[in-house]
Formats: sequence, structure tokens, C-alpha cells
Amino acid sequence: MKDGIWGIFMVSMSQFNDKVKEIKMNFYSLTKHLYLQSYISEPVIDDDKIRFLYAMLHKRLSNSEAKMFTISALLLQAALDVHDEVSLQPITSDSLRKNRQLTVLAGDYYVGLYYYLLAEKKHVPMIRVFSKSIQEINESKMNLYDSDGFTYEEIQLNISQIESVLMQNMADYFEQGNWKDVIKDFFYLKRILSEKTSWLKGEASPIIDSILRDSKRGEDTLQRVERKVEDVKDRLLMSCRSLPTFESFIVEHIDELLGQTEFQKIVLEEG
Repeated sequence: MKDGIWGIFMVSMSQFNDKVKEIKMNFYSLTKHLYLQSYISEPVIDDDKIRFLYAMLHKRLSNSEAKMFTISALLLQAALDVHDEVSLQPITSDSLRKNRQLTVLAGDYYVGLYYYLLAEKKHVPMIRVFSKSIQEINESKMNLYDSDGFTYEEIQLNISQIESVLMQNMADYFEQGNWKDVIKDFFYLKRILSEKTSWLKGEASPIIDSILRDSKRGEDTLQRVERKVEDVKDRLLMSCRSLPTFESFIVEHIDELLGQTEFQKIVLEEG
């Protein structure tokens, strides 16, 4: 009966707002650690990742399982984000040493939490999926450390892996293949739009740098960037047709991303 209901009605973003709040509340309750939080900032959660993960999983799993796997993925993302903050600069004081140690500890703590959640429910195969995803993400991050000669396509491939390979691998595991391209292109679109905003403010951007390297002499730079954004958006709009129940859900997310970016652009121009 449940599948029949979802087959009739189109899903919208707002249908998952309460679930986003619930999952975030559960996540922060689980990760609360007074000592660590006195030195380390709370993890930042991407609401879009919650919506996409839960939307993908809730038709296949019970509500409690969909929520548990979503929280586990958020914990892994938090661990990766925290470990990325570990400074490689020489330690010049005891306070810097302590901060670095606690940052590493916080990342390991989040890893332990997702491992515990999955092992407690006897989801050992998913632990393997997570481990494979960590390896793929770290390989892509290493590639980007020396990416000066990379083409735009190579940069796009590596950043897409970093942004969404865990979710793509979960889609494979739960036989939700139609979600893979949608997830890959949506979170890459989110990244390229974020980097475009940073670039407009004069900040460095691996994606934009690769676009500029591939540009022809005399070609308008901003137009070239905008065309790449349009390419990703068009791919995404095409791939979301394979998920007719969720097409409105995905288009709403795209519209929100593009709307936020246009607002940021106006603010930057006026500033």
C-alpha cells in the first residue's frame, strides 16, 4: 500500500522538513560531548544530504532503519570533515598540540559512533560499504592535492566522488540505481555553485581554475563558468526523469540552489 501511495503523489521538499528536524536532533543528541565541544565546534550538517538520503531509503526500509542509516552516513561525513580540519603546520605551543589531538579524537569519536550503530543492528555489509567509500574519498582528496594540470573533467570526477560517493555506494547497496546520477550531479552542482560564489569574492577555486585552464583565449570567463553550471543542471534535470515520483522534489532543490546563488551574486555586486 505504501508504494502505491508514493506512486500516485509527487514528493516535495516540504514533506521531509519534519524528518530533517528529527534526524538532526537525534544526530546532535548522539554526538553531544561536553568536553570535546569546549574545544571543537559542532559538526555542520547538510540538510540536503538528509533529505536525499531519507527520500532514497524510506521507500525501501522502515522509518527507523532509514533514519539509522541516514544518521550513520552523517556521522561518517562529520568524521571526514573534522579530520580535514587537522592542521599539518608545525606545532608551536601546547594549546595547538592539544587542539590538534582533540580534533583527531573528535573525528575518531564520530567514526566509533557510526560503527557502533551499524554493528549493533548487525549491518556488517554496510560497514564495508562505508569503508570502501572512505577509501575512495581519500583517494580523490589526494588527487586534488596535486591537481594543477588536471582538466575540468578530472576535477569534476574527483570532487563528485568527495561530495557524494558514500551516498552513491549506498544507492548501489540498496538497489536504488536511479538515484546515483541524481545524487552525483546534485551535490556537484551544489559544490560548483559554492565555488563560483567564492571565486566572485576573489577566493581560490579548484573547479573554476580548471575551467579557466580549458577556456579559449578571449572567451568570457563568467560565461564559461555559467555554461558549466548549465551543463550540470541540464544533466540533473534529465536524470531526475528516471525518478518520476521525486521529480518535483529534485527540481525544487535545484531551484533553491540557483535562487540562493543569484541572491548571493546580487549582494556581491551591490557590495
